[in-house]
Amino acid sequence: MQEISEKLENPIKNITVPDGFKVFNGFDDEILVQNWKKLYNKGANYNLSYEWCRIWFKHFGKKQKLFIITLWKNNELELLAPLYVRGGRLTLIGTKPDLYDEFNILYEKPENINELIDYIQNNKLDINFRYVNSESEFGKTIVKRFSQRGIRQVSHVLETKPVAIKKTFSFKRKQKDDNIRCKNNAVKLFDEALKFEYQADRKKEYVEEFIEFHKARWGGGLFVKKPKVANFLQDLVLNTDFSILSRLSLEKSDKTVAYHFGFMDSAKKFWSSMPTYDINYKQISPGKVLLYDLITEVFAGNTEKFDFGRGSEPYKNWFCNYEEVLFNITTFQTKKNIMKIRNFINKILR
Repeated sequence: MQEISEKLENPIKNITVPDGFKVFNGFDDEILVQNWKKLYNKGANYNLSYEWCRIWFKHFGKKQKLFIITLWKNNELELLAPLYVRGGRLTLIGTKPDLYDEFNILYEKPENINELIDYIQNNKLDINFRYVNSESEFGKTIVKRFSQRGIRQVSHVLETKPVAIKKTFSFKRKQKDDNIRCKNNAVKLFDEALKFEYQADRKKEYVEEFIEFHKARWGGGLFVKKPKVANFLQDLVLNTDFSILSRLSLEKSDKTVAYHFGFMDSAKKFWSSMPTYDINYKQISPGKVLLYDLITEVFAGNTEKFDFGRGSEPYKNWFCNYEEVLFNITTFQTKKNIMKIRNFINKILR
């Protein structure tokens, strides 16, 4: 049985890629795939992986044009920006629906970021940098660059993203007491202890149950408004090794009471995407118990950051000990898009 993550056992040899920028409009080029995986494995956000981008585009990008910008030097891939064209503007794969948490690109050195901006500006391309982390190297670089050059752009803060930093994190006394109380209540009410699994079996039935729990908890929610998201989620769980479906169940009966879906990226950073629980067991707060056990498990290893992702759900603030600012920069370099923003502003001012 093959492992989920493909091993690059037979690298392509004796093929030279000219220095400079090259745009790919598909996912199937063998040189691109091999070097994309190699660059991602050096440490990057989950949504920059070849597998995540390919799966997202399979489910949501069929009518769109891929525009994967790459930079090559000495036959090595130094930069990759997984973009596509939407409404005449470049945007990150994963946008509309927005199923990623932070904008970034793959690159070897900070100067590669400036080279990308030069390429975008010289070719008069419009781009939407959406959900950029103000504390990331990428975020600091583009802010500095855009403040120095006369690029027409609109920028604003979008939201804050709660995170837990291992170095300064510890559970509060109330959190510890609540966790013990909820686990004791499970034994009292159901005569069974709770069992936590960091990575549940990659079974379709678990994904389907996760989705049903979420629908019941939120009165339909995301999976009803955007049905394709369910297939996207299932594809990730069943076909990637960085997608983590955690499970909390009753020990003897193996009845699931809560799930959590997240990612462990190649930079060893954990991303919390979506928790849910069986509302029939809400009296033991299974969602909080699962998160408590999950954070404990993640920080027991060599992971330094637990990222709760975008969104202002109250449970995130119960655990986080820091917040990061996400901002947006949209450029307007083509006459067509300059007129669009002008007309938009004029409508507001009327």
